[in-house]
Amino acid sequence: MKVGDGYRAKNSELGGNGLVFLRSAYLQDSGFRLDDPDRFQVAEPGKFGDKIACRGDSVITTKGNSTGRVGYVKGSVEGAVYSPHLSYWRSMDHRRIEPRFLYYWSRSAEFLDQLGGMAFSTDMAPYLSLRDQLRLEISLPEIGIQQGIAATLGALDDKIELNRRMSATLEEMARALYRSWFVDFAPVHARALGQTPAHMDATTVALFPDSFGPDGLPRGWEAGTLADLIEFNPKESLPKGTAAPYLEMKALPTSGMSADAPYLREFTSGTKFRERDTLLARITPCLENGKTAVVDDLLGSEIGWGSTEFIVMRAKPGISVALPYCIARDPDFRAEAIQTMTGSSGRQRADAKRISELNMAIALAPVHTAFSDIVSPMLDRVVAAGQEARNLASLRDALLPRLMSGELRIREAEKQVEEVV
Repeated sequence: MKVGDGYRAKNSELGGNGLVFLRSAYLQDSGFRLDDPDRFQVAEPGKFGDKIACRGDSVITTKGNSTGRVGYVKGSVEGAVYSPHLSYWRSMDHRRIEPRFLYYWSRSAEFLDQLGGMAFSTDMAPYLSLRDQLRLEISLPEIGIQQGIAATLGALDDKIELNRRMSATLEEMARALYRSWFVDFAPVHARALGQTPAHMDATTVALFPDSFGPDGLPRGWEAGTLADLIEFNPKESLPKGTAAPYLEMKALPTSGMSADAPYLREFTSGTKFRERDTLLARITPCLENGKTAVVDDLLGSEIGWGSTEFIVMRAKPGISVALPYCIARDPDFRAEAIQTMTGSSGRQRADAKRISELNMAIALAPVHTAFSDIVSPMLDRVVAAGQEARNLASLRDALLPRLMSGELRIREAEKQVEEVV
């Protein structure tokens, strides 16, 4: 097995081949998320050798509070270059070490116990040196068992990734529709030119005017603010000491709408929310990084709570519950929200009141109804996929230690996996 650290690009080596620079911020437990990667140009990509990402690499963060986060490289990120805060492990002989088994081993107790003794042995920031990585000990079953473990757990991770890609596509469609209707006014522009708006039936087309008023808005629409459509930080009652579902900041994703599953915690103080509310991180750098989610794991009228650094956005009656999320992910909105931030360096926070006063074109009610009719089924599918992904991840995490220890036979685990994928 080869162990290597990341590569620090030098200014003199920036050139013209567009390799992605894989940062630790992109690393998730199932691999790299490259929704909006930083890119740099490399004049001589061949000179980096093994430090270019290769399918089957296991990658680990080695510096800072995220030390020990691991991921797996799939074909979509081959050819990228690792940041210096990442190390990679690569099987040089697949007859001895199955690459994906190596990844699952890096999530096992045998590795985590060694990680704790190495990276967290001082009061300094966590750090796992290359020298310590070379001292790691790994128990290797025979190759057939390694392959069986990798295939069984990999089937769950592949299904999770399939759900994520489907959800990303649906979310992109919903956000594009929001942008087209409420920001760019594309249907109105098309009608004003005597054209039929693309991908719209005649009934929906008729909801839009064919001209603009003197204020530049679609004729019949009004100038308003986000507060006309969305309730910000709505008041909810939750007595102190009540055990309720809790979401912390790290549970919110930087892309996609599904947060990690909440856990029960006695209420002290924090933001309170209900099912299908949108949560927007207000503190730097979480806002800039895109931490946002739709609450999708509460029951009925159940109230959850979370970080004091959340802004809760709830659709008003007659408004699609998807609209606040589409707005919260819109780049123009995020740029304006960032402009409302105040406070000392490193602890700046966005102002919910000022955000609520941002300008917004107010469409007629039938337009909002049509938007909801189209987008709500998309949101339902994304929510269902997110909940299924969490269940699959729970099963994977339950099977992993039992398979690694030999307590559970591969065939028995395969039967459990076959029932859900």
